[in-house]
Amino acid sequence: MHGTEGKRMAGLIALLATALVFLLPSGAASAPSARGQGGGDAHVRVPSGFLGVLSGPTPFDSEDATKMARTRIRTVRISLPWYAAQRRRGAFTWEPSDTMIARMAAEGITVLPTLAGTPRWVAGKPTTPPVADQEAKDAWQTFVTAVVRRYGRDGVFWRSDAGEPSPFQAQCGCDAPPAPITAVQIWNEPNLRKYFTPIRSAKRYAELVELSHSAIDEAGRRVKLVLGGLSDGGDPGEKGATSYLRKLYRVPGVKESFDAVAIHPYARNLRNLRTVMSEFRRMMRKHGDGRTPLWITEIGWGSQHPNRYGHDKGPGGQRRMLRRAMSLIARKRLSWRVEHAYWFFWRDPPKTSTHADCSFCTSAGLLWNSGHPKPAYKAYARLLKRPR
Repeated sequence: MHGTEGKRMAGLIALLATALVFLLPSGAASAPSARGQGGGDAHVRVPSGFLGVLSGPTPFDSEDATKMARTRIRTVRISLPWYAAQRRRGAFTWEPSDTMIARMAAEGITVLPTLAGTPRWVAGKPTTPPVADQEAKDAWQTFVTAVVRRYGRDGVFWRSDAGEPSPFQAQCGCDAPPAPITAVQIWNEPNLRKYFTPIRSAKRYAELVELSHSAIDEAGRRVKLVLGGLSDGGDPGEKGATSYLRKLYRVPGVKESFDAVAIHPYARNLRNLRTVMSEFRRMMRKHGDGRTPLWITEIGWGSQHPNRYGHDKGPGGQRRMLRRAMSLIARKRLSWRVEHAYWFFWRDPPKTSTHADCSFCTSAGLLWNSGHPKPAYKAYARLLKRPR
């Protein structure tokens, strides 16, 4: 198994916020809507730590962290971009990720960081994986190892030295216990053109995974490797999650390099969600990987007025889809071997935000941008009131 102040900090946090583009899904289309295909949540029991959230385009602030803890959220997914941590060759800059991880850990929340975003000194685009030459590969492995050694079990961020507060305690100004990362996710949606350039090659992604596996082992912190979430929303111009996974399994030895597979099932309705999940798990079993856990690292619908894409449902419809989808996933979690499900996302961005290639990304939050809860938040919170 695997506090800086002023303008400088503001700029670093802005870098981290910009990196969240790597966690934005593509728009999707699928079968027509269907009601009553997942039932209610009256008898669903959700284990503690099973449900999580993403920050989305708006980074988590301290009020978010406090409200999440009160909601009983115990895990969140964030972007930890390489280009923000190492903007130029040499030393790392950890202030943005330190701030975010400390903010969560102070409330007892563990972070799943998604590692992606190649810096300019390695490749021309942040979406280009660092596998073109040995120098790029070595630089990536150094980054991955540094992340795990800093934030993993007994990591530098959590350790006190000679009676002095740990970097975590100094950052949060608290005496909360450490909340080390237990897993890292390698890249985001590598089956989509906009996130894996210049070509969506399963072989090249497998190479990135194998490099990451070795780097995690080198760190010696018993941190799991989770594959990048594969997007599946029925877009005929993109490789679906199942077909991409098939190609990934064809790469010799790749199964030994990861601990969990991840999917982003952006379905219009419950029927489509059930189909995507069942086919994906079937492909895993077909390739002798049936016992490997499955993580849903993004799932969500928007609260804007319904449109032709099918992923905006209105406030009431968003609540119904969340309740039914999460209830279905919770009931099927053993047969599908689902370990976590992360809602995309926690809070809406400002109204000035636009996402031309994602029909619902400005309204998928559980909260309005003001922080006030939507109907979907209340349904989500009810699920977490009954942890197993």
